[in-house]
Amino acid sequence: MPERNPLSRPRAYPPKVRGHVRSARRLAWLALLLVGGVAAVAAVTASDPDWTGTQPANVSNSLLNRAWQPVLAAGPAGRMVVAWSDQSAAEAPRNIYVRRSFDNGHTWSASQVLSETVLTSALPDAVAMGSRDFVAWVDQQTEGGLNVAIHEAEIGAGKGRLIPSPTGLTSTQPRVAASASTLHVVFNAGSNILHAMRPLTATTWPTATRVYTSAAALGPWFPALAIGADGKTLHLVWQEIDIKWVGEWKKEWTITYMRGQVNGTAASWASPYPLAAGGIELNYPDIAADSKGNVHVVWGEVVGTGDLQDKDQYVRYARYDVASSQWISPAVWIDNNPVRVNTDNPTYTAPDLALREKSGQVEVCVAWHGFREGEMSFAEEILLSCSPDGGRSWLPPQNVSRSPQAEALSLIPSIAFDTAGQLHAVWQEHNQEMGSNVVFDYQIYHSCALSRSFLPLVARR
Repeated sequence: MPERNPLSRPRAYPPKVRGHVRSARRLAWLALLLVGGVAAVAAVTASDPDWTGTQPANVSNSLLNRAWQPVLAAGPAGRMVVAWSDQSAAEAPRNIYVRRSFDNGHTWSASQVLSETVLTSALPDAVAMGSRDFVAWVDQQTEGGLNVAIHEAEIGAGKGRLIPSPTGLTSTQPRVAASASTLHVVFNAGSNILHAMRPLTATTWPTATRVYTSAAALGPWFPALAIGADGKTLHLVWQEIDIKWVGEWKKEWTITYMRGQVNGTAASWASPYPLAAGGIELNYPDIAADSKGNVHVVWGEVVGTGDLQDKDQYVRYARYDVASSQWISPAVWIDNNPVRVNTDNPTYTAPDLALREKSGQVEVCVAWHGFREGEMSFAEEILLSCSPDGGRSWLPPQNVSRSPQAEALSLIPSIAFDTAGQLHAVWQEHNQEMGSNVVFDYQIYHSCALSRSFLPLVARR
């Protein structure tokens, strides 16, 4: 198993309180202020500019302030859906909650439980296709405990469906994608990446198929899936962790891509292709494909030595160029200025990817969370950077969450474009009004860009 606590990964259950690293850093800063006076203030890093968007609003309204792991998807005709994990009472099991909008996020339906189970439901992913919205999630024995089963449900269509796995689950999150006629899901289990597909007309799932078996000591993790414009080309990306002897035992991380092709009721897969590998931590990839066949991939990178809280974290971007039939090298950092992430919840930044198109032009946007070294508040914000030219260049990051309180944390973003061309973001938010526990006390917040400059994109993935 990885050294990383799987419970602290993005969209996972947070670990038990170990003492928030921001408190220690804040005390250190106060000491510097007392000793260094104005000189210490001068060392503070300038903040990222605020995003021009609507005032962040609470969309979960969790009774217990226990709303976690948001995901956002957009479909045609102004429809949007946000899903998250929550509970209705202190002793109640966690379930997946959803809200829908039919006017591009201006108003939202009442929150509802998607499909009640007796287990703990967590880590949702969502996709909108046609007039239908689908959510997949994992059921766990206890909060943050053993993963038991993967489920999928259509909003408004009754109970969820089991997605059978041929092997026992490990720490995983299902990721869903849809074509006009077929729903797909990927997840990891043991040393395998698994894929399942069902026609939208079917009422049950076949047993998931192993599409890749890893020889890495710690196996593959966190696969993500995108579908090409033809509805049959599959794009899969994941991370792997190996342990190698180079005078001492050291870990090596890999971000791996694999292309699939749907043939009837099955899919065939090409050989895997490593996008990045090395001794630094490479984690939590996301992927999208545009209508021309270009593929866009992002992942997090952790650089430095010492404790995790002292390491810099970046977001790396790679693009497959269909015109030249190759991956553009080298992959680039979206922002050369790193962020750092608290050690409680979660411990790594995890980028989320969305794109939109107009007259052949592709805009790619990426959101992630973290704080800048030297900032006085040490509170994570949701950062956003966009590329107006299909990933060739990137604009400076903006602060989407704009948390007004020094104690606020904004974590785990999910972004999507609506049919009016506006970018939306949801994230997990903590502030003092929600309680004192920075590990557990959260609501889900939403904000939408105010400008409209592009035409619609039908679906996020």
